[in-house]
Amino acid sequence: MKKGNKAIWIIAIALVLYLAVGLLLMPRNGKVNKEDAALQAESVVKEDSLLSYALGVIISQDVPRAIGMLGINESEIDDFVKGMRDAFPVNDSPEAVAYARGLVMGATALETLEEAEYGISQSDSTKKINNAKFFEGVEAVATGKNLTMTVQEAWEYYNKVVFRTPSEAFMERNSTRNGVRTLPSGVQVKIERNGEGATPVAENTIGYIYKASFINGNSYDSSRGEVVEAKVATLLPGLIDAVTALPVGTKCKVYLPWQKAYGEKGSDNVPPYSAVIYDIEIVKIVK
Repeated sequence: MKKGNKAIWIIAIALVLYLAVGLLLMPRNGKVNKEDAALQAESVVKEDSLLSYALGVIISQDVPRAIGMLGINESEIDDFVKGMRDAFPVNDSPEAVAYARGLVMGATALETLEEAEYGISQSDSTKKINNAKFFEGVEAVATGKNLTMTVQEAWEYYNKVVFRTPSEAFMERNSTRNGVRTLPSGVQVKIERNGEGATPVAENTIGYIYKASFINGNSYDSSRGEVVEAKVATLLPGLIDAVTALPVGTKCKVYLPWQKAYGEKGSDNVPPYSAVIYDIEIVKIVK
């Protein structure tokens, strides 16, 4: 289990405990006479510590099981408890609650950072995140001080470094490989089997088999080996360029630059500025 996941679980457990205690200790609606109030106040003074300890034991009875599920060994128990204590306000002051919430947000940010760093490494293995700089950005947004770029500028820079630059570098390298032909539109094609049928036009509906992948080889869509039908004009711009230049029966790889794929906005499952690769077989012209 990743450290980030452990941190999330630890803080989540701590917050559950905190909320549970808060609910149990929350004042109930109703009138209390002065005599009862005095007795309650006296009881609180005498029983507060013991009652609080008892509640801690009751509410945390599942913590040992959670420790086992998290894979925390005996030598790590002290660190686990410290994490819980740090995330658990020892009083109800706004400062304590704010600190606890900051810990939760920090742990969530760390988890997001780990996922982002993994994604970046898939596009460009030479890039590594600087944690100190990362938290400088987090702190700048949180405090509103020393913010050197807007959120939009940050997204633009991120997309450029993580997606656009690797995509364009890939297309440039790929254009020099044996068997790769570059069409006038910038789309690249590598023929695996030459077709001998008619060449489709944009108005045709074709039957074809395809698999779509990112430049790192990970597939994000496919026809699962089945023939699917589509009007040529409805395909991605780069696929239109390729299909209308290849006869039926052709089996090939088509490399689409980001401008001929999903553009600067991307799609639900494709990031912005992504070059993509299609393994495609043009089976037939339907009409």
